Amino acid sequence: MKKLAAILSCIIFVMALSYLGWRSIEHEVLMRQHQQRMLAQSRLENIKSSIESLLNQRSVYLISLIQLLEKGAGTFDNLLQSQSDIKNAFEIRHNNIVYISNSNDLQWVKFVESIKYDNAILIPPNSSNELSLPTSGWYQSYDHLIFWSKKGNIIKGFELSTIKFALDIIRLFEDQSIDDNFSLYEGSKQIYVHGHSTINDINVMLDYPLQNWQLTYYYLSPNFVTFYWLGGGILFLFIVLVIGIVCYVYREYTRAIRLAKQQVSFVGQVSHEFKTPLTNITLYSEMLKEQLIDEPFPVPEYLDVITSESQRLTRLVQNVLNLSKPAKQNFKAVNLTLLIERVFQTFNPVLKTKSLQLNLILNSNKNHTIFTDEDSVMQIISNFLSNAEKYAVNGKNVDLSLTTNDKQTIITVRDYGRGIPKHLLKKIFKPFYRINSSITEGISGTGIGLTIANQLAQQLQGTIKVTNENPGTAFSLILTEHVHEDFNR
Repeated sequence: MKKLAAILSCIIFVMALSYLGWRSIEHEVLMRQHQQRMLAQSRLENIKSSIESLLNQRSVYLISLIQLLEKGAGTFDNLLQSQSDIKNAFEIRHNNIVYISNSNDLQWVKFVESIKYDNAILIPPNSSNELSLPTSGWYQSYDHLIFWSKKGNIIKGFELSTIKFALDIIRLFEDQSIDDNFSLYEGSKQIYVHGHSTINDINVMLDYPLQNWQLTYYYLSPNFVTFYWLGGGILFLFIVLVIGIVCYVYREYTRAIRLAKQQVSFVGQVSHEFKTPLTNITLYSEMLKEQLIDEPFPVPEYLDVITSESQRLTRLVQNVLNLSKPAKQNFKAVNLTLLIERVFQTFNPVLKTKSLQLNLILNSNKNHTIFTDEDSVMQIISNFLSNAEKYAVNGKNVDLSLTTNDKQTIITVRDYGRGIPKHLLKKIFKPFYRINSSITEGISGTGIGLTIANQLAQQLQGTIKVTNENPGTAFSLILTEHVHEDFNR
């Protein structure tokens, strides 16, 4: 079932990765299309600006001609003969036409008369500020492109030749050697075309007074078929690589699990064979202690060490057996104060032989009782003290403390050794893991003591907390108090 869940998880992961990868390719394509269109829009604006700039140059030049007329430096007839790009001219004074060229053109005459009756039509449609109306500008109506200037009640105007203006635009484009593909139309009449049309184009109308002029820009999109093939190929290779890595990691993981199970099975079988001789050693050492109780020092002290060490070895064997098959919990009311004192009396002689001073600190009432499993608590605390004995000899001191805080019971073993690197604090609870440093050099161990202690703490609905002190390390067993009703009466 677990293998099926792992396979399904792998399939879902690969599908999600494929979807995200393909969406990334599509996003990149859309981004490139957008960039191509923005570039085309920018080129189109440059062409449009060139046309409008040419018109602005004509307006500056026509203003200078009107100023010459005002100074009496010439006449309309002379200007019309000398300026090929000026088609017609007129002058209106006090709403009367005082000059009009080409009076035989009825359409032109009718157009000038409309200005005479209502010269407000000359004002551009975008001039919204009536308090400061322009005194000159462009006016366009049908085929007439007029530049006018008003001073008081005098209006002078020139009709610009659209044909000459179109030729100037063509000459401008040719001089600039523009490589873009575009076309320019005045209404339905084509003025200029360069290159060939494509499926992608951008249309824009020029600003007033060339509002009936249309500029169309053509551009080619990159060939994204090749991009899709390339992106899809890279995505496929990446997915194959990910699948290969997952398969390799899964194979290594299953191999490690299988090896760990074999180690546990082997150690469990060997440890089971140790139980009988260890029981006999403990039994006979206790019998010998009773027979030699009156012997002088250091015989009783040595017997205590033999007894405590054999009991500790028995506990280590039991730890190994519990790793493969968790022990059943026997919850009952336990006086933790007496339990900690008993642990202190058991380990104190052993630590003294290693030149370690064990300090007992009780920050709770004398008979602090909670509902828990006595053997599991003793096994966890014994593991903490055994580690302190092996790895913190240079600290010279070990503190065993019992405190209560907010319905929690905290049993702490704090040493004054070199401590554990911070990045390894979570790894020390893994089965068969041992820190590879000068701290563990020359010290034997299986690396399962803290694993078993953590399992037991979870069965007690408690937690183990490890913190680096200055100096040393503190291992704390935190139990939530479940006080038995019989001890509340």
